[in-house]
Parts: sequence; C-alpha cells; structure tokens
Amino acid sequence: MNKRVIKYIWLIASILLGAAGQVLMKWGVSAAKPAGAALLTWAGVKAYWPVMAGIGSYGLSSIFWLLALKRFPLSTAYPMVSVSYIVVMVLSFYLFQESLSMQKWAGAALISAGVLVIARAG
Repeated sequence: MNKRVIKYIWLIASILLGAAGQVLMKWGVSAAKPAGAALLTWAGVKAYWPVMAGIGSYGLSSIFWLLALKRFPLSTAYPMVSVSYIVVMVLSFYLFQESLSMQKWAGAALISAGVLVIARAG
C-alpha cells in the first residue's frame, strides 16, 4: 500500500473508533444496571463494560489520530473529525431509535460540504 492510502486509513480509523466510543458509552450508561453496580466496583465494571469499551475505543482512536497527524496538516485533519458527528447521528438512529429530522440531515449535508471543501484545499 502506498503512503497516501495509509495516511487516510489512519485518519478514517481514528474517526470510526471515536464514533464507536461515543456509541458504546451511550449504550453503557443507558442500559439497566443491577442495584449497587457503582462504576468503580467489580460489579460496576461488569455492568458498565460498554462504557469501558468506549473508553478503550477512544484510546485506540487517539493512537490512530497521532499517526494521522504525522501525515496531515492539523488544519486539514482536524475538520475531518466532524465526519464522526454524522456517523454517530446515523448509528444513534439505528441503535437507539433516535429521531433524524430534516434539520439534522441538513446539518449533516453542511458538515459534509465543509469537509469536502477543506479536504480539496488541503
């Protein structure tokens, strides 16, 4: 694989892992928990495993982010993270039955347009 493709893999992996972290943490705090399952107890860790997985996903996202930053200018890479807003919005619709209004779709379109403009300028 050439270096140009690899730098995009690092960036996409960072974005997707960050979005996965958000979804996992939402799942973890939304699910019913047994009584006495405080987060810092063994029962809590078992009950809140999606939260822990989400934090781990963020950790991996950070590693991929650092790899991407070595290859992209920050002024180009950082706006690309906003794609995760769209990924989380769509996943929230499918996984948590959250609503997707026309305003949300319009916002996603604006974010996408902005990302395309910045990507082409970079």
